[in-house]
Amino acid sequence: MKRSFKGLKGGAPNDSYDAVIIGAGIGGLICANLLAREGLRVLLTEQHYMVGGYCSTFRRRGYTFDAATHFYPLLGNSGTITGKLLQELGIRTEWVKMDPVDHFHFPDGSSFSVPADFEPYLAKLKREFPDEANNLDQFFEVVREVYLLGLLCYFRGHDTDRLGPYRDMTVREALDRSFRNEKIKLLLAGDCGHWGSPPSRTSFVFDSMLRLSYFLGNYYPRGGSQAFADELARRFEELGGQILMRSLVRRILVNKGSACGVEVETEAAGGLESLRKLRPSHPCFLTYFGLRDMPVEVLREAEGYYWDSWDSDQVATSAFKIFVPTLFEPALAPSGGQIVIVQKLTDLDYEAMIDWTAHKLTIEQYIITNLERRIPGLQEKIAVKLSASALTSHKYTLNHHGAMLGWEMSPDQLGSKRPDVVGPIKNLYFVGHWTQPGGGITPVIVSAMRAAEMITRGRNVAPVEAAALAGANADELNPRQSG
Repeated sequence: MKRSFKGLKGGAPNDSYDAVIIGAGIGGLICANLLAREGLRVLLTEQHYMVGGYCSTFRRRGYTFDAATHFYPLLGNSGTITGKLLQELGIRTEWVKMDPVDHFHFPDGSSFSVPADFEPYLAKLKREFPDEANNLDQFFEVVREVYLLGLLCYFRGHDTDRLGPYRDMTVREALDRSFRNEKIKLLLAGDCGHWGSPPSRTSFVFDSMLRLSYFLGNYYPRGGSQAFADELARRFEELGGQILMRSLVRRILVNKGSACGVEVETEAAGGLESLRKLRPSHPCFLTYFGLRDMPVEVLREAEGYYWDSWDSDQVATSAFKIFVPTLFEPALAPSGGQIVIVQKLTDLDYEAMIDWTAHKLTIEQYIITNLERRIPGLQEKIAVKLSASALTSHKYTLNHHGAMLGWEMSPDQLGSKRPDVVGPIKNLYFVGHWTQPGGGITPVIVSAMRAAEMITRGRNVAPVEAAALAGANADELNPRQSG
């Protein structure tokens, strides 16, 4: 796949920059663009040979697979904070609106498709659950209020006492207070796999923000996830930035309490104790299928979340999701081909795992057995099949334990309890799903906007050296130890 950006292509970086960004995920790419737009000299480093992090793709025998992320709320809507930002940056990515937003398949064999607009969605819920109609109105009235208060607090930095009754509430608690019917509770928590944690450990505030953002537009990038990431890289270089690929940052160098440089290994194959107490989100196991001669309508019917239990807290053991990107972008597969990606959260002890091959085979078999029930004859249609475990996610992105969305978005790990964008050392800033405000494409972009604003607010920052630095008074901080 031809890239739309150049990279340094083995050339040496400059001796110094105004800013060095470690990691070319979406947070790093957005922050790099914002800093370069303000005239800063910026180096973006990436240990992989591709940009995008979880928002990337890979190819096998003519099929293009999204590595992890497969839906992008708000980005195609220029009336939202993130959609407007992409437009202002000059990002040319085309977006395909997803409608329905999602599908849910229940243990009793029934299913529910979520319309792209809120009013039809609410009306459909009331038709399906007439005895819960009043409860639905009251629940979504609270969701709307919490959505606005959450945006104000976690995205805008303006805390309010009005958020108090909901700040420590989980999704499970909110649903149990509002509804009696177990099916509607599973339906309203059925997409909790997007959070990488069960509803009993997921913040109701953050979930409300995501829930309503779907109805402002849920999108898929034309050309796949890599097309979006590469476009951000192209625009960054156009603004004067430089990208150093296949280059692992081994150390952040600190002089007199201030970050002053990084030590980079090219062609790569203090204040942290509180991080070790935080819980990462579950990793997501993915199996990728390239199919031949599979009818589109069969896949359209099969797409969505599948639940074997009415207990949504069993999301890591009793649920999986089928996503078919070729329904939105047929060009990802050869003529007559289709792509199916199955996502399944896994609840595992990463450090204690001894046999990753056996783990992979076990989850693959679970997925294939379940797919055959929903898509009879699937195995005869498979042209390409491969899988990615938590170990794979860590290998290619260095995400701690292969976590899906950074630290878990539980009430006790949000706001000031989550690592701030401002690091513990002067001139050190963090972006991405491991920092505030949290996980998901929109919070990640917001973290990049915050960091860029703080950096550009004081333009008299000392240049950062990007070569292998050493000094008699330099301390060192290993970024990989922080998870």
